[in-house]
Amino acid sequence: MQKKVLVISGDNLGLRFDQINYPDIRFINYPVLINGREHRETESYTAFWLIDRYKKDKIVAKSTSLIKGDVIDIIEKNKDRYDLIIHIVMSGTMSQATFALAENIKEMFKDTIPIINIDTRQVSGGVGVVLLRILDVLKETSDPEKIIRKAKPIVENTFSLFVMADLNYLFRGGRIGKAKALLGSVLKIIPLVGLFGDDPEGVITPVGKGRTFKQVNTLIIDTILEKMKEKLYSRAKLINIISFNDNPEAVSDLKKKVRSSIACDKLITGEPRLVEAVYYGPGSYGIFISLA
Repeated sequence: MQKKVLVISGDNLGLRFDQINYPDIRFINYPVLINGREHRETESYTAFWLIDRYKKDKIVAKSTSLIKGDVIDIIEKNKDRYDLIIHIVMSGTMSQATFALAENIKEMFKDTIPIINIDTRQVSGGVGVVLLRILDVLKETSDPEKIIRKAKPIVENTFSLFVMADLNYLFRGGRIGKAKALLGSVLKIIPLVGLFGDDPEGVITPVGKGRTFKQVNTLIIDTILEKMKEKLYSRAKLINIISFNDNPEAVSDLKKKVRSSIACDKLITGEPRLVEAVYYGPGSYGIFISLA
């Protein structure tokens, strides 16, 4: 018998909501602290608004974990309408508090409704790519064991590459150490960093660097092709590219290189959310790939 499945996710997806074709889904906006004041995404407070603030003002922005009450409220309102809840969670390594919260809530409702917490091992658009692939799985099955089994290779074969014009935003947000942040600034280079679903450490790691964005984009293509060869994939299932509309030539060059070099079932242009802008900073962009 087909189960009715509710999906819950934070809004750190690198996607427009109209790109998510699943009716039974609820989103929770991550709180963002800007100079100590909390903001949630609205029509006024967007990723593009925050990037503009970064350019004009000396501000410090940080994200926090999801609010427990927000998640519980969604479950309480829907527990009698669904047979199963799937919570798509950002990397448990990158945000232990967020995943611990999800596990705690799962335990709270264990006698009420089954909950599957999927640790995407990703942040930003990587979370969104895993979400879209899990929604594809739900078209095939609603069986919890099958969902868990199919989710594992999706997570392990999803990876993200971030072109960071300035690593200081990752440092200020607590995602990397000060030494790595200083490296890019001192050497006047454009760093490429990655987050790989099959990495046992599950942390953002340096991939390479370039003097120009075109050089970095070539490195992105080489990295994707190398990963595909390593994992014996001839095509990617899904690729998403996001930016903040302030580095159009670099992003256009990347899209051209992807289209001409990478076989892909689906290539989309997503949209960053407010919480994602915290760590990117001006001029940066990201590409997110699912092979499985």
